[in-house]
Amino acid sequence: MRTFTVEEMARQVGGTVVGEGSTVITGAASIETAREGDIVFAQTPHHFAQAEKSSGSCILVPRDIRESGKILIQVENPRLAFSTILALCYPPERPDPGVHPSAVLGRDVRLGGDVSIGPYAVIGNAVELGDRAAIGPGCVIGDRTVIGRETLLYAHVTLYPNCRIGERVTIHSGAVVGSDGFGYVWDGTRHVKIPQVGDVVIDDDVEIGANTCIDRATLGSTMISRGVKIDNLVQVAHNVTVGQHTVLVAQVGIAGSSKIGAGSVLAGQVGVCDHVIIGDGVVVGAKSLVFAGKHVRAGEVVMGYPTRPMRKAKEQLAALAKLPELISEVAELRRAIAEVRAQLSLAS
Repeated sequence: MRTFTVEEMARQVGGTVVGEGSTVITGAASIETAREGDIVFAQTPHHFAQAEKSSGSCILVPRDIRESGKILIQVENPRLAFSTILALCYPPERPDPGVHPSAVLGRDVRLGGDVSIGPYAVIGNAVELGDRAAIGPGCVIGDRTVIGRETLLYAHVTLYPNCRIGERVTIHSGAVVGSDGFGYVWDGTRHVKIPQVGDVVIDDDVEIGANTCIDRATLGSTMISRGVKIDNLVQVAHNVTVGQHTVLVAQVGIAGSSKIGAGSVLAGQVGVCDHVIIGDGVVVGAKSLVFAGKHVRAGEVVMGYPTRPMRKAKEQLAALAKLPELISEVAELRRAIAEVRAQLSLAS
């Protein structure tokens, strides 16, 4: 943990100090666990009231909060400022440069400056590693794969041959990039494998979660664009394109040849069928399914199985919750109608 004065922190996040700027901050914490010397953030008035009661010494607040018994740093976006402070106080640890003696390097490997290769890593032929790239223990890098500057692979990541990984990419343990796409054709008696001869391209500043799988293209490239953030246990199939700065939350599954627009969010366990087009800035609610042929226009917020506009989906869910009552009412109405019919029959 690196320590800063309140004034130094405020300069880093473009904030304004209210109170004693020379106070030293020794930690960053949640409101619930804060101790003296810690900084916390309060995005809303409710959180601010809780933060004032905490033991923390300094609060990151929106600019419209001006008074407190604690030291304040006023910023435009407290949550964003807090993430910057966390990065400053707890800089990520990177392994020391060098190649571990147990690592295996193939022919014609090209290593940039200050590269780190951990124990029992296997680097294939004609692999290129950019400056300050770090390959964790037990990783396997296939032939002719290119990895950019400052990219970090945690332990036991597997990159198949011919992958192209950009700069400042982070790939967490257990992820597999470049495995075969799931492509077969039925010949009347059996499934015949369609050779998967494309590749995977991961652009700069992408983060890929643990045990995520990204398949190589049948032809061409499976493309993960700049700034995409992928959670754990996500499946991206062959020839999928994911637009810039899109977020794929845990257990999302995207079938082949679908296109996900820039700045979109697919919440947990969303399924996307093959050849679907999702526009820019789309939000798909958790556990939803986007059927084949049901493209989603830019900016839409959808959910459901199959997906529909969020408001309509919520109305249908609310109606579904009333279904037992409606069934009882219909049964009562049927009995009443039957009684009326019986009376009319006797009267006639």
